[in-house]
Amino acid sequence: MSNYSLATAVTLALLASGCDKPGDANKANTPSSKAPTEVAAVGEVVATVNGKPISKAAVEILSTEVNERRGGNNIPEDKIVEELIKRELLSQEIAASGLLKDPKFAAKIENAQRMMLSQAAAEEYISKAQVTDAELKKEYDERVGPMKNAEYKAKHILVETEQTAKDIIAKLAKGEKFDALAKKFSKDPGSKDKGGDLGWFSPQQMVPPFSEAVIALKNGETTRTPVQSQFGWHVIQREESREQAPPPFDSVKDQLRNMVQTKKLQEHITDLQAKAKIDNKLPPKPAEAPAASAPAAKPAAPAPAAAPAKPAAPAPAAAPAKPAVPAPTKPVTPAPAP
Repeated sequence: MSNYSLATAVTLALLASGCDKPGDANKANTPSSKAPTEVAAVGEVVATVNGKPISKAAVEILSTEVNERRGGNNIPEDKIVEELIKRELLSQEIAASGLLKDPKFAAKIENAQRMMLSQAAAEEYISKAQVTDAELKKEYDERVGPMKNAEYKAKHILVETEQTAKDIIAKLAKGEKFDALAKKFSKDPGSKDKGGDLGWFSPQQMVPPFSEAVIALKNGETTRTPVQSQFGWHVIQREESREQAPPPFDSVKDQLRNMVQTKKLQEHITDLQAKAKIDNKLPPKPAEAPAASAPAAKPAAPAPAAAPAKPAAPAPAAAPAKPAVPAPTKPVTPAPAP
């Protein structure tokens, strides 16, 4: 399961809640947004810059952030104060320059403030959101319990041409040993010296043509025709298969708690939208028809090895990586991000 960061929890909740539509105007007693929210400095003041205070709390927060990035190598407090004084001087200079009156620059500040405040609101809500064992078990039963992952143990011989692969299949039919032929002909450096042995793997670890061929075989069978992939031509022998049970409930309990908390945050934002008076000036975009061949995406389920983390949303998925050249042990390709 991917590690979550609270910084992206708000992003997931906002995206999952959907966009406001033009004309969505529900009357409610909501705070006015005509003026930006102002956060007053409170507590002990450690310095002033042209009369503007720098609070001890600001020093402590920056100190924590800096020291976490440095792996616990603490920076003296006086250095942190000096840094804040420099930042305040530059802030005052940019304010005096009149740049704050520029609409684009003002919008950047507005967005930064909005993100910080929404982050704080999300943290506050999640810290108070109660998650019961019954809710965790329900999440497990829906997302993890039904999972069964097939694994396969196979050998292969990788060659450059289809004809060479056909010749090897003919030799196997005459009784020659797969291991010996792999050591003699295979171009895969990771399995060649092991008689083509790839060990145990899941279909997602292999390029599609290879995994599809393995799945189609029965235990003990060898492909009757060569299998082509971007690496070349394969002769494949499937040895064994097995079903991997889903991870036990207790091993993914913390990750499940993150998921449930994030769902609750999404529901809370949806509720806020329903109660708010919203007037979206932008017209809705026409819905695009989904491609006929596009398969429906399945929800990702937590993997047992992931470390617990705070509730959050995954960042936008990166494009699937290109298949890698056969690794020392397996000609695998990274599976696309869910």
